[in-house]
Amino acid sequence: MKRFMVIGRKKSIWFLLGAALYILVILLGLGNMAASLVSAGNRELPIYSVQREEPLVALTFNCAWEKNDIPQLLDLLEKENIKATFFLVGQWVEWYPDSVRQIAAAGHEIGNHSYSHVDFVGEQENIILQQMDKTDALIRDLIGTSPGLARVPSGSYDSRVIRLLRRQGYEVIQWDVDSVDWQKPPADEMTRKVVENVQNGSIVLFHSGADTTMEALPDVIAGLREKGYRFTTVGNLLLKGETVTDHTGRQMPAK
Repeated sequence: MKRFMVIGRKKSIWFLLGAALYILVILLGLGNMAASLVSAGNRELPIYSVQREEPLVALTFNCAWEKNDIPQLLDLLEKENIKATFFLVGQWVEWYPDSVRQIAAAGHEIGNHSYSHVDFVGEQENIILQQMDKTDALIRDLIGTSPGLARVPSGSYDSRVIRLLRRQGYEVIQWDVDSVDWQKPPADEMTRKVVENVQNGSIVLFHSGADTTMEALPDVIAGLREKGYRFTTVGNLLLKGETVTDHTGRQMPAK
């Protein structure tokens, strides 16, 4: 009888130890899950749009490919009395310095779009800084000022990238309306997509050198004006003072 009691006690002890170990594993798993949720909640985001009462919208152009449409684009913007924001890749600046000077001379805003359009996610910090610093120097040498705005290549980022660029003094800008002009859609389709999706404080993405952008742009401008929108640069669209960015990347006043 005593032998069976000892065996029973040993089984109970092992059962309790196993149960305790199982509970510990679960708690550790929940702890890791909670940490992941906190991390996701604290994710660093660029600015996709701005909370504005006024019907303001910013047109932006990424310049990384051709420059053939730049004179036509600048003529259209001047005719329509619109100032836009151009995000320039450093190699494009090297290839087309006269276009950079023309953009600046026309009063448009210029931002940094990296040097060679490499994906920053997973890239070493020193490489990212080299990409930004080289383009900054190229732009500064041509127009006399350094960009305060940045746009990451291909819109690809993580919290580490955004924190790094902000430490360098950049306000990182995305977009909430994509013309998808790089996919070469018909001009009427591009126009409809942009005009239907813009809201107060929107930032619209276009590219220089895209096949149908110049065909669509006059109708985009006309369509937005019919809806009461006015155009401004990203720098003027951004809010001043203390701000926060919500989970969609919308900049708004801090409460």
